[in-house]
Amino acid sequence: MLDRTKAPEIHEIEAVTLQVAEVSHLSNGARLHYIKSETQPVIRLDFVFKAGKWYEEQAGVADLTGKMLFEGSMNYTAKHIAEKVAYYGASFENNHGYDRSEFTLYCLSKYVRELLPLVLDVLQNPVFPTEEFELLRKRNIQNLKVQRQKNNYLATHSFTKLVYGDTHPYVYGLDEHVLDTIAKGELENFYKSRYSTDQLEVFACGAIDDELEKLLEQEISTLHLSGAPAEPKVKNAGVEKDEDFVLMPESLQSSIRIGKQFPLIGHEDYHKLVVLNEILGGYFGSRLMRNIREDKGYTYGIYSAISTKEQDSLFFIGTDVNYQVTDKTIAEIHKEIKLLQEELVPEDELQTVKSYMLGKFLNDIATIFEQCDRYKRIVLHKLPYEHYNNYISTIRGVTAEELQALANQYINLEGLKTAIAGKRPDKAD
Repeated sequence: MLDRTKAPEIHEIEAVTLQVAEVSHLSNGARLHYIKSETQPVIRLDFVFKAGKWYEEQAGVADLTGKMLFEGSMNYTAKHIAEKVAYYGASFENNHGYDRSEFTLYCLSKYVRELLPLVLDVLQNPVFPTEEFELLRKRNIQNLKVQRQKNNYLATHSFTKLVYGDTHPYVYGLDEHVLDTIAKGELENFYKSRYSTDQLEVFACGAIDDELEKLLEQEISTLHLSGAPAEPKVKNAGVEKDEDFVLMPESLQSSIRIGKQFPLIGHEDYHKLVVLNEILGGYFGSRLMRNIREDKGYTYGIYSAISTKEQDSLFFIGTDVNYQVTDKTIAEIHKEIKLLQEELVPEDELQTVKSYMLGKFLNDIATIFEQCDRYKRIVLHKLPYEHYNNYISTIRGVTAEELQALANQYINLEGLKTAIAGKRPDKAD
């Protein structure tokens, strides 16, 4: 009988086991990855193309191209696409990113036979109807106008320009009016040149039996796209200045972004830097939260994060504060960074962060879809399969001395970029 007077035993996390994917190399050049689970009768299909912002010559083209594929194909209008997906209780959407463009179908496994032909027709036979293009462009122009009224959007946009330069594909967001002159032909050319089955990665996860596996291989092999995206040589052209201020004179709040480039996800220091970031601002009990939110009361929330992309990683700190305490907030951020550089992290704090990170990681791979996301990252970033076990062992073994050395090496105050969007503090107040 369970003795409820005793707490359950605590066990150290030694390693994790992600489900091993099966991989089929299809005749059209695509790779089909299977991660199977019979827990729920659902499936997720991800079609991942090398067609993100990294490959566009005109800002905004990659995003609009992905969206236009849902506006009509050879056999389906936009209305028919939406109605058929809804009829089967499914979801079919595009996630446009910096490096890739993904098309994702969620549905019950029993309906894949009905929905897969629609998905493949959308991907292979888009017609780019003129009227729908104009409506889509107008909606996106309006959305951009709304976004550019938000301090956090402008601060992040300005910050990434400081880091990468004005025209780099990893700049967040878009400049004003950039969508005004985009023509439909640019989208069609981008689709023809960048969407390729030769470099297509397809991830199928969920309830997949032998019959469904055979169906997926047969049907997806019929997809033929002849684009061949070359790897563009993008030179990092970050600007020389370290600070930028976007004036929003009617705003009572300022958005702050501070950070710099970090090593790629496969670098030997990356996992340790994730621990360092967690201590600084990666969770609710972090140093930035305790100081700037709990102690000073300058903000409702502040965070630090590492954004990983295929060609770079970006470390940044973000918060929104009353414009009058902008300078004080930045001073406190610098103070917390200097403390990491000058003093060892106390053992109890380090152990708390380690336990939190290990527990959160286990929670984040609880479902088959989450495990597939981790596997997808391994594939797209060309990581070793032991990547996440290395992550676990690094968290458990990293020392305060190593973290102090990394803080001095990677987040030196002189190398940080700072962008602010808001109202300038009134020194007379």
